[in-house]
Amino acid sequence: MKCPKCQFENREGAKFCIKCGEKFGVKCPNCGNSLPSEALFCDECGHTLAKLKETPPIDYEQSQSYAPGSQTDSIPTTPSRIEGERKHVTVLFSDMSGYTAMSERLDPEDVKEITSRIFGRISKVIGKYEGFVEKFVGDAVMALFGVPKTHEDDPVRAIRAAREIHDLVAALSPELEERVGRPLSMHTGINTGLVVTGEVDMEKGTHGVAGDSINVASRLSGLAKPGEILVAPDTYRQAEGYFTFEALEPTTVKGKTEPVRFYKVIIQKEIPVTTHRLSGVRADLVGRKVELTE
Repeated sequence: MKCPKCQFENREGAKFCIKCGEKFGVKCPNCGNSLPSEALFCDECGHTLAKLKETPPIDYEQSQSYAPGSQTDSIPTTPSRIEGERKHVTVLFSDMSGYTAMSERLDPEDVKEITSRIFGRISKVIGKYEGFVEKFVGDAVMALFGVPKTHEDDPVRAIRAAREIHDLVAALSPELEERVGRPLSMHTGINTGLVVTGEVDMEKGTHGVAGDSINVASRLSGLAKPGEILVAPDTYRQAEGYFTFEALEPTTVKGKTEPVRFYKVIIQKEIPVTTHRLSGVRADLVGRKVELTE
């Protein structure tokens, strides 16, 4: 026990300092009551006398690494590297109508300038709905909804993104028609299903997906007319509460043994229907007529 007056180290439990004779004890800062040094609370007024534990010394090297403005100041919420896995995703293929005519009419640098401008804005639209641009190929964009971040309404997000992409290109078309020689528009195919994702590394730019769901979305994009958005059955079932669709005649698609019925997006519903539709065998309630009539 260290004497508060002369700092001499006394034995534990001593009541007086053996060097200077100082009496060990404390006074309550609230009421002035004299108390033994080991007291944690005043027995007169209940005031706490417990000292706070000493704060551990600051590791300055560590604190500097987290200083504002340093590389570790902002920690990414999405991992930059994602291992390959089997996932249910919604695939969007959107092609530009008028690209061939534009390529024949304009210098390649002009074509690049126009497409870069359009696809730059398309990337922002896809990012707005938290989709992932898998690749750009010539006049087409392929995007995934459900990789790397999954949402319950990925099919709805994909259709909304497609509609916004169509509106975007339609708005830009008038100022480009004179240079291009014809109107520009988009036509889109959307499909939901199982894919196998390759290793996605955002920093290195390596990624890849495989699966029949991608092929179906690509075929749908080829079947769609300028301005149309066609969706496959799985996408339709998950988004029918949010959009009005037109059922098309079953169509034979490369890679499918049986004709498939596709759906054309008509308009977004003002009030979504979010209740799940019941299907399958129905069992009527019997023997409860009396109770039901009361």
